[in-house]
Amino acid sequence: MNTREQDGISGLRHYLEGKRVVVIGNSESQFSQHLGARIDAYDAVVRMNLGSIRAPEHQGSRTDVVFTSSEKLSAAMIDDWFKPSWVVWATPKREKMPDLSALGERLVLHPVEIWEALHARIEPARPSTGLIALNFLFKHCKCAELAFAGFDFFASGTFYNRKFFGLIKHPRKASKPHDGAEEQRVVADMIASGRVRNLAQAD
Repeated sequence: MNTREQDGISGLRHYLEGKRVVVIGNSESQFSQHLGARIDAYDAVVRMNLGSIRAPEHQGSRTDVVFTSSEKLSAAMIDDWFKPSWVVWATPKREKMPDLSALGERLVLHPVEIWEALHARIEPARPSTGLIALNFLFKHCKCAELAFAGFDFFASGTFYNRKFFGLIKHPRKASKPHDGAEEQRVVADMIASGRVRNLAQAD
C-alpha cells in the first residue's frame, strides 16, 4: 500500500475502534426477521454493494460504512442511498473501480494482502464482499463487539434484483465465483471464537 492508502485504512480502523459494529448482508431471507431495531442499536452499521435499505423494520435505518465491489455503484448513488461516513472498495481489481473520486477522503481501498490471505482460505472460490467485510472487521479492527445479519450464504439469493437495477428479472443467486459452504465455514470459525454474533440466531 502507498502512504495514502495506509492513511485511509488507518482512519477507518480508528473510526471503528471501540464501537459495536454490525454487518448487514443482502439475503432475501432477512425480510422475515424483524431485526431493524437491534441493528439500529449498534454504533456502526456496515452494508454492501447494492444493498440499500428497503424495509427498515428488518434492515435498520442507517448506514455508516459501505463495502463495495460493484462497478454499477457510482459515488452519487452511494451518497443518495447510504449517506455513509466511509466507503471501502473491497477487491484487488482497482481497474474495475468506477470513478468514486467525489467521495474524497471517505473512500479507502481494502488492502490487497488481506484479500489474498482470505482468498487462500477458500480458493478456488473468490470471497464475497460480505465475507471481505466480516474478515476485515474481525481480524484487523478493534471493535468492541461484532455481529452480522442478513447472511444465509446464498441460500435464499440476493434480495436486490436485475429488474430494479436494469440487470435481471429475478432475485440473484450467488455468483459462480463464490462458495456459500466455504464462506459459512469461515464465518462459523469466527462465531466459535466468541467474538462474532449472528443476530438472526436466538441468544
